Amino acid sequence: MLDAVTGQNQFESQVDIDIVASFNRDRGDWHFGEEPAPAGTIDFTSIVLHEIGHGLNYTSVLNYDTGFGGYGFDINDSGQIDEDERLPGPFTKSLVEEQPGGSQLSLVNENEFPNPSVELGDALTSDRLFFTGNRAEEAAGQGNGPPRPKMYAPDEYNSGSSIAHLDEETYPFESTNALMTPFAEQAETNRLPGPIVCGQLLDMGWSLGTGCQRYFRGLFAVSVQEVDGQSGSRTLSWSEANDANIQEYIVDRRYFGGSFEEMKRVDASEVAGSSLTVENLGVGAFEFRLRWVRENGSTASSPERVRDTITVRDVSTTITGRDEQGRGTVDLSWTVPPGTSSDFLYRVERRTGEEGAFQPVATVPQDGDASDEQSKQYTVKGQTPGRYEYRVRAQDGAGNAVTSAAREAQIDFEGDVYALGPYPNPVRETASFDLTAREPQSVQVEVYNTLGEQVYAEQREVRAQDPTSLSIDASQWASGMYFLRLRGDGSVGQTKKMIVVQ
Repeated sequence: MLDAVTGQNQFESQVDIDIVASFNRDRGDWHFGEEPAPAGTIDFTSIVLHEIGHGLNYTSVLNYDTGFGGYGFDINDSGQIDEDERLPGPFTKSLVEEQPGGSQLSLVNENEFPNPSVELGDALTSDRLFFTGNRAEEAAGQGNGPPRPKMYAPDEYNSGSSIAHLDEETYPFESTNALMTPFAEQAETNRLPGPIVCGQLLDMGWSLGTGCQRYFRGLFAVSVQEVDGQSGSRTLSWSEANDANIQEYIVDRRYFGGSFEEMKRVDASEVAGSSLTVENLGVGAFEFRLRWVRENGSTASSPERVRDTITVRDVSTTITGRDEQGRGTVDLSWTVPPGTSSDFLYRVERRTGEEGAFQPVATVPQDGDASDEQSKQYTVKGQTPGRYEYRVRAQDGAGNAVTSAAREAQIDFEGDVYALGPYPNPVRETASFDLTAREPQSVQVEVYNTLGEQVYAEQREVRAQDPTSLSIDASQWASGMYFLRLRGDGSVGQTKKMIVVQ
């Protein structure tokens, strides 16, 4: 840091040492692994990187004492800051206090903030300090915080923390710019400087590696959005530097993790508002890359690879009828977006109740390439009352698939318990019936012969609105009439006749 302030090597006898940092070896909660720090630990790598940041002049050489603020560094180690040592350094030169009207005053403007002075002390505890610089402000503009980096300047000056850190509340726990905030939480893992710190270092005169350079290209902050009314299209949006001088934009598309392929090339004169729409993508999982050609003929590409998934849309379920036993007919419909390949199939999947796995019900083919939107439908008859969820899984010929959101179908019934069966009736070997309970409960299943003797009993736990199939082995019973009785918790029992033929 002293080398950066004075412009010369302060430790000529130790030319190989530029940064000295100390860490507490006695702490028992250090995390040294490559993976993110687990709960209850402090990530050692993040702390080391933070201290390296300070060693790269991320420090203000500001001081505060009983209301007075000042800056400078005791370079000759005399015990006090002499007049010729009142140097602000590149970091402090970039600090401003934001005024109530929105203007900024530089902290090294001695007409406003004499060094030292109460005025400067008030500024250091104002919570209105910001870092100015073209690159730092460009980086701040990529996020959703203030237009210039906000520094940590609480109303109670904290030596070692105040000013020399980004504001903790503005750049919170593990956010992109949290590495150089004053406090490290347990399990917080920050191992990248983030765009703001990269911009601040660049404004202070450091050259940047590729990890930081990606924040300061001619085009940055690429994002992807749906297009209202165009289900198979997506819009790419971005921010662009004032001096980008871009002549042509190129959109590359990757389909289901394959290779990037050029999809659209547009002259810059035809682009308005830093956005491009790519039409008729069809169903799929996509990754987009934006490239550009500058006026001088050089090319570049955005570091961002934005992803999106397009699946079938407008999935809906409608109960269209009931049979004489109260079972429902469910009509499932959906829309296939334009641009979808002809090799797609649509698998209808269903699950009962609120738990369990989705199971395939049917497969519906594609009708040629979807140059326009296609409407699809599948009808499921004889659905036992209860709660169902349906979804559509679209799969191409190579096995790539995307799945729609699930839609509920609720077939209501009277009473606390619905029971259908037994079937077949007469029964030869196995008697089956369907059971649905309105609330979760224990259902007692009993079978009696004509003498009133119980020949079968089972206690079955039934989930709410979850249609369940039950089977009873009747192969050992004598031919004749039997009575099947169902009793739920607090519900009126149901009795059904069953004929067994052997």
